[in-house]
Amino acid sequence: MRDRLPLLAGLLALAVAIGVGSSLIADGIRARSPSNTISVTGSAKQRIVSDYIVWDAHVSARAGTAPAALKQLAAWTARVRTFFTQEGVTAGELTATPVAALAPGDIDDEGNPISDYRLTRSFQLRSNRVGAIAAIAERSARLLADGVPLAADPPQYIFTRLPELRPRLLATATRDAQRRARVLIAASGGRLGSLRGVDVGVFQVTSPNSTDVSDYGTYDTSTLRKDVTAVVNVTFALH
Repeated sequence: MRDRLPLLAGLLALAVAIGVGSSLIADGIRARSPSNTISVTGSAKQRIVSDYIVWDAHVSARAGTAPAALKQLAAWTARVRTFFTQEGVTAGELTATPVAALAPGDIDDEGNPISDYRLTRSFQLRSNRVGAIAAIAERSARLLADGVPLAADPPQYIFTRLPELRPRLLATATRDAQRRARVLIAASGGRLGSLRGVDVGVFQVTSPNSTDVSDYGTYDTSTLRKDVTAVVNVTFALH
């Protein structure tokens, strides 16, 4: 029995060593797995010029009776339509909404009850003649000078070919990520392998040189020229 004790102790030590070694090997594989890939962010930006414009404006009239308010609104509506016609606006570019009305006892936008009749007619110009409509919006101040209370929003500038631009920007952003990955691994003597995955971020359409971004994407309509930015996170294999 005593002769067997050293043998049993040796077998026990060997079993422990094998168990520990197996554990270390497994841990080593798990530790090396993350280092077999590299994830890099790439981006691409392009300056574009809007090819569509939307401009909203309205006139309002108020009086103690509905007929009086309607008469005044009709006169101002006619002046606005004449202005648009003289400026070359086509029927396909102009949309006029039905008259919106508030009567005594209604509540205004500030939450206050009103005591008169308030009528509003809204107009919207939509066109691919971006420069022409923008100029008309500028010249609409003449109506104010003539006593027509035209209220207008700033023009909205839109780029309709964004779906065509997206694939090209994504390809450029992916190549940018690949270049960055090569720079990062060059010093270590590694070699970049095949692409393993791509996570596409939201597109940002901003005013030129803007730093405004959003997790849900940004679409700025305030400027004629815009920057379209694409961001991707690309994972590559390492050799």
